[in-house]
Amino acid sequence: MLRVRVFKLNGRYSVLLVEDEPADAHLAQQVLRASRSPVFSVVWVTTLTLALQELKQQRFDVLLLDLSLPDSSGIETVHRLREVASEMPLVVLTGHDDTSFALQTLEAGAQDYLVKGKFDTDALVRTIRYAVERKLLSVNLQQSHDLLHKLSDHVPGLIFQFRLDVDGHMSFPFASRAMLELYGVEADAVRDDATAVFAFQHPEDTAGIAASIQESARTLTPWHHEYRILLPEQGVRWRRGDARPEKQADGSILWHGFITDITENKKIEARLELASRVFETTGEAIVVTDVSGAIIAVNPAFCRITGYSEAEVIGKNPRMYKSGLHKQAFYRDFWSELIKRGQWCGEIWNRRKNGELYAQWESVATIKDSKGNTSSYVAVFSDMSEIKKAQAEVEELSWRDPLTGLANRALFLRQVEQALVSAKRDDYFAAVLLIDLDRFKEINEARGLAIGDALLRSVADRLGQTLHRDDLLARLDSDEFAVLLPRLHIPREKAGREALAVAEKLRAALRCAIEMDGEFIHVDASIGIAMLPDTPQETAIDVLRQADMAMTNAKVEGRSRTMFFESLMGETVRARFQLEAELRLAILEDQLRLYLQPQVNSSGVQVGAEALVRWQHPTRGLTLPGLFIPLAESSDLIISLDRWMLSAVCRLLAELDAEGCSIRLSVNISPRHFQQADFVSEIQHQLEASGADPSRLVLELTEGIVIGDIGDVIAKMTLLSTLGIHFSIDDFGTGYSSLAYIKRLPIHELKIDKSFIQDCTSDPNDAALVETILSIAKHLHFQVVAEGVETQGQSEFLNARGQIVHQGYLYGRPEPAAVWRAHLSQSVVTVLDL
Repeated sequence: MLRVRVFKLNGRYSVLLVEDEPADAHLAQQVLRASRSPVFSVVWVTTLTLALQELKQQRFDVLLLDLSLPDSSGIETVHRLREVASEMPLVVLTGHDDTSFALQTLEAGAQDYLVKGKFDTDALVRTIRYAVERKLLSVNLQQSHDLLHKLSDHVPGLIFQFRLDVDGHMSFPFASRAMLELYGVEADAVRDDATAVFAFQHPEDTAGIAASIQESARTLTPWHHEYRILLPEQGVRWRRGDARPEKQADGSILWHGFITDITENKKIEARLELASRVFETTGEAIVVTDVSGAIIAVNPAFCRITGYSEAEVIGKNPRMYKSGLHKQAFYRDFWSELIKRGQWCGEIWNRRKNGELYAQWESVATIKDSKGNTSSYVAVFSDMSEIKKAQAEVEELSWRDPLTGLANRALFLRQVEQALVSAKRDDYFAAVLLIDLDRFKEINEARGLAIGDALLRSVADRLGQTLHRDDLLARLDSDEFAVLLPRLHIPREKAGREALAVAEKLRAALRCAIEMDGEFIHVDASIGIAMLPDTPQETAIDVLRQADMAMTNAKVEGRSRTMFFESLMGETVRARFQLEAELRLAILEDQLRLYLQPQVNSSGVQVGAEALVRWQHPTRGLTLPGLFIPLAESSDLIISLDRWMLSAVCRLLAELDAEGCSIRLSVNISPRHFQQADFVSEIQHQLEASGADPSRLVLELTEGIVIGDIGDVIAKMTLLSTLGIHFSIDDFGTGYSSLAYIKRLPIHELKIDKSFIQDCTSDPNDAALVETILSIAKHLHFQVVAEGVETQGQSEFLNARGQIVHQGYLYGRPEPAAVWRAHLSQSVVTVLDL
């Protein structure tokens, strides 16, 4: 607090009289005592020393001082007293009637002076009163000045006076200490010249500042302006100035005002503006509700997705667009999670204004106020309609052959499985006919792929026209078709005759020449028939295998004929048994060879390789997998084969790592092997035994993996993922997969089957299927590998649609591990981040 000394203007005054002449002292005392108002009490001393002692002992209201003392004289006496009593009114008593000397005393700090012998009681009292009044005014002015400075130095911002002279010269006659804080210069440095302040103007704001000052000066209206400055250590800072102008007598303009630092305000404004732009422009819907659930804000994306206008939903509850598909338990779990964790995320179905149901992916969060209490909720959601549509398309395409539109192998096997159940339950027969076109490969090579595909479509049409509505026609492979006759008469012999009759009709339909680009092509087929049910334990795969064996035997017997499975229980079966025994021995005696096929990125740089197996048969020579893998898959041999592959791949990974080459290797895992209870521990053992880096190992699984116990599948994949192992879904789009399951699995990669890549540049259906799979992969954040890339056109088609890894003969055929390593050491390798 400021200490303010109060001087009395009426009442009693205590006077210290410093006078060495007794006569003058008595005269002065006599004059003072004659006063009735005010009343004076006088203490008389004769020397400066005594005066100083009295001033230390008590307080006086006024000091009467003679300047000719024994121990001090002249102006020095005034200075000495002013040092110890700066606030006390002082009147000089002098014997010299000298105006110049009188002015010196006033300049030294006296309030007035009197010439001895020339004053009476009224004059002395009046002089003392005036001296006290002038001192009081001076003290009050000083205190006001001090208070102003203290206030200006403590209030936020800069308080200032700014002068613009007629000649354009600028200065700050007054500026608080904040000048240093806001502009980096002392107030004294700009008192006469404001150049130092204006040196910090932002180049883009210089013209605006000058124009605003000139406008305020011209119109004498208040100056309000926001602008930027550039400070050496702080960079860009924002300032706001507010001031009122006054025109001075000399023509200059003087502004009184203040300047504040609004940098943080501008940052907040920028964040709010950004948040507002995001709110208004984001493609995801945003809806904010209060704690009672009433909608208080929505963005344009919300209106676009739901069809409701902002006015239609403000104040309403989000229940207004509920789909009605979710049970109450769903919403109880929703609120439980939101209250417990402060957020919820998941898929939810709602209803648009037009009544259309749609799925949305929604995230809801709780907003807290400064006291930690829930103040509102914000939900952000995206429309999943396109994703759901793409999923439905993939689901549909996954059951269909893209070339002919017929059922594919997955759908056919599912229907055969159902026919088995029904036939066993209702005691009737059914049949599977496996149709393989004779010499189709020769036609394909001679006429070209386009003619071959057109021929397959024509064959599909002819076969379909021959069958009844309840019969199922499927394309299983390149030139391999299958027919399910779901209900035949009993007994078995009659059912067999019916199946044979259908087979002959089919062959007859095919024997009619088919016109292709002006040429007539003659087609025939070998057909194998398997009756079902045959045994209580048989499966759809068993039935298809039986039909395949019958069809193979028909080809062996000379093609263009039909044979039943029963006729094959002889040499062909024994040959398969022999091959199975030899394969079992091959695994034990190290007859298997590890081959690798490169996987490259869009720039042709190798990013990985797929591990494949070849059989170095002691008498047959190098045996391709097509001759023994199906046999292994039909028995437990596939597990032993998988284990051999895993061991070989893990050892190779460790060796490559030791050489400083980090590359990912993919290895196929059969569903039967994956379903083993010890599968996870087996993989861990293989990695530990070899020292391979788990993050370099990619396990390829077929879509059929999800048919089993999905909980077990997720658990195993999750455990292995925590080790760093990556997962790839092989031949995506050809199997049993449901996207509802696929999206739950810790998958890193999808492999597009080569059958889709083969005609992607010429067949719109294949192209659409590939693009659909790429869309799903993009939304689910999966890497994509395209198998069977054999032409530059296929490569360019894929590169035009994103970052896709290529695998196929265009970049390299499968080659022995040693040869592949030699090529690898001479090439650039990039590790793909899955």
